[in-house]
Amino acid sequence: MEKAVEKVKEITKEESFDVAIVGGSGIDIGKAEVEIPYSEIPEMPQTAVPGHKGVLKFFRAGSKKVLFFEGRFHYYEGREDWEIRFIPELSANLGVKVFIPTCASGAVSRRAVESEIGVIYDHINLTGRNPLTGLIKEYGSRVFVNGKKFYDRRLVETFLKAGLEENVKTVPTVLAATLGPNYETFSEVRMLEILGVDCVSMSTVPDVIAANFYGMKVVALTLFTNDTLQPEADHKEVLKISQERGEKLRRVLKAGISLI
Repeated sequence: MEKAVEKVKEITKEESFDVAIVGGSGIDIGKAEVEIPYSEIPEMPQTAVPGHKGVLKFFRAGSKKVLFFEGRFHYYEGREDWEIRFIPELSANLGVKVFIPTCASGAVSRRAVESEIGVIYDHINLTGRNPLTGLIKEYGSRVFVNGKKFYDRRLVETFLKAGLEENVKTVPTVLAATLGPNYETFSEVRMLEILGVDCVSMSTVPDVIAANFYGMKVVALTLFTNDTLQPEADHKEVLKISQERGEKLRRVLKAGISLI
């Protein structure tokens, strides 16, 4: 990790950063001052999923120095826990205080179907995996992070306000994370509705758990890309909708960061 930290500092010519964003499927932040392929960062895993380019971008949003990880790692790829933890751990070691994972998700609740962007304030982990597994041997009771405090309430309110100011249909959201890579059955969607879920994704929740473990404040945003009750579900279509709505997400992200 030390070599990765030093390489990012060397290329960006910055010693620390304020915010880190993780881009979900097809989500980009646009132009940046500096772009670093993951392949140039020592020990960093490489992306393998379409829509996850594997580039670390550095840009400024007002007075904030922001890192944007264009591409993440998923358990359904067969990744190990350390790979899932890598981006949050690198961010924390670079001085990041606010961690913002984003994702594309399928809308479950009708309010999500009628909206464009969700600000996640709680989640249900249905992956059967946890990136902190085994760390008790090294960190002891520190691994018992409080799930009720995963999402910073002030940040959630800030990004909901940003969505309102940017005239983007933004709603508070409960996210369910499944392991994937298959999309949900009709019965699974009905189960998610009963559980009180607004949307479902195959990512983000492991990032949130790891980011809390490393001491960062967290808020997460999602693009609703499809109605889970519709019979058709396709990754290419998810990427297409992500790109179409990406400009709105960028606006909300930058507006929210300026309010932090």
